[in-house]
Amino acid sequence: MSPDRPTAPGRAHDERTVQFARVRDGSRTNAEQQRAEQNAHDERTVQHAQVRGGSRTNAQHERAEQNAQRIAHPAPRRSLNPVLASVFALVAVVALFLAGIAAESYRHGGPAGPVEAQAGAKPAAPKKKATPSHAPEPGVGDKVRDGKFEFVVSKVDCSKNTVGLEHFERTATGRYCVVSLSARNFSSEPKYFVGHAQKAIGADGTEYGNDELASIYANRATRTFLQKLDPGERVTGKLVFDVPKTAKLTTLVLHDSLLSGGVTVKLR
Repeated sequence: MSPDRPTAPGRAHDERTVQFARVRDGSRTNAEQQRAEQNAHDERTVQHAQVRGGSRTNAQHERAEQNAQRIAHPAPRRSLNPVLASVFALVAVVALFLAGIAAESYRHGGPAGPVEAQAGAKPAAPKKKATPSHAPEPGVGDKVRDGKFEFVVSKVDCSKNTVGLEHFERTATGRYCVVSLSARNFSSEPKYFVGHAQKAIGADGTEYGNDELASIYANRATRTFLQKLDPGERVTGKLVFDVPKTAKLTTLVLHDSLLSGGVTVKLR
């Protein structure tokens, strides 16, 4: 056997060595290929993420630009119709005018009328104060009341100088004015007619009192004012006033009592 030719066992070993090397080289190749594919996948993932992030950034940038344009150039507002604007202005002017007229009229104490009437009306003439119509004052023959008494004066005689009988008479200082009247008690209890509470007034304003002693002489034949009058009772008597000869009585003031207000009867 030649020394340069390997033996069968040596060849088998060499072949296994070669096969192992090939397998090892194939394994390396596969691993490298897998790493290369993984790297390529990672690069694509990164690129995709960059593209997506760029898209988001672009969208955000576009929205920011749109907002800036809205702020810089706001949308024009809708203008009011010129006709409607004119109508509103006219209504406002008329309302203010009417309000001024109403305030002026209220200040002067009268209601505000229409605009035309206010503009063309002449100032009203001042009204004359109505003179209150006074009922005529009661006189001779009229019924008058004071307190709880009702009086009726029937006659006035100022021609006497004396009153009473021959031996029971009284002489006036000046002259006597004798007033004949009736008195009725319309209260629910007995009452006296007080003679000295009655007054007569002259034309010059002088006041005269009833002469009670002369009245007793003048009323000698009647019970008249010397007793209480029962409820509803009426009596007739005389009041006697001693006045100067030149005096003229014009008014009689009759009283229920000394403290009552009195009622006036005209004598002339």
